[in-house]
Amino acid sequence: MVLGAAGVYGTQYIRNHFLTNPEFALRHLELQTNGFLNESEVAEIAGINPSGTIFSFDIDEVEARLVERPEVVAAVVERRLPDTVKIQLTERVPVAWLACPKLGMAGRNPLSGILMDAEGVIFTCQGKLWDVARNLPVIEIAEAEAHEFPMGEKMVHKDAARALALIQLVTEEVRGSWEVKRVAVSNFYSLVLTSDDNVVATFGMYDHERQLGDLIAARAHAEQTGRELEWINLLPKHNIPGNFKAPAMHSDEGLTRVND
Repeated sequence: MVLGAAGVYGTQYIRNHFLTNPEFALRHLELQTNGFLNESEVAEIAGINPSGTIFSFDIDEVEARLVERPEVVAAVVERRLPDTVKIQLTERVPVAWLACPKLGMAGRNPLSGILMDAEGVIFTCQGKLWDVARNLPVIEIAEAEAHEFPMGEKMVHKDAARALALIQLVTEEVRGSWEVKRVAVSNFYSLVLTSDDNVVATFGMYDHERQLGDLIAARAHAEQTGRELEWINLLPKHNIPGNFKAPAMHSDEGLTRVND
């Protein structure tokens, strides 16, 4: 009995020593991330008491709390004696917004917006994400079911996935000369892309590389002839229909007005 009591006392002494010893007070929280959460946000999510010691929390529990967040892919937490906790995060990087009125998804919204990463994983706009996501393209869906967009998981809506693939293809091929503002799932066979310079292009669900090549060629032709493309239907392989914007009109006062 004496040995048992001594063992319990010794365990409690050691535990209290590490939990309350000011030598191990948490003074430095080092955060390494590819994303947008900051130190205070991570500490709050993880349940780390900034007034405690580096031993006042369970590492496995902290890592589990962090990866429960839909925007966090992985988390590694380390203690470094005597006063430092290091946290390495891999966060999801948003590439597009999701808008679906039927499901109450508002699209580009700092408070209730839904984002997706390059893999099509769905997560909410929180913290500083708005600062980097405000100008991202919006994928507009008219018909969908909630189970097709599970939070923190990869979406299973096939047409939205094709719209995402189109956005990524444009980003890779165009490289900033113009950008996608939105892609709307028009029906079961077409996507309507609107660019940041208000060119409207109709794509199919497939054959995007050929269609994007035709769009790039049409835009280049418009520029070479001093015109601006207004809309184009890229579904046909030949005799592709489209239209140019009306030329600028000059009023008597010398002001310029564009009719488009």
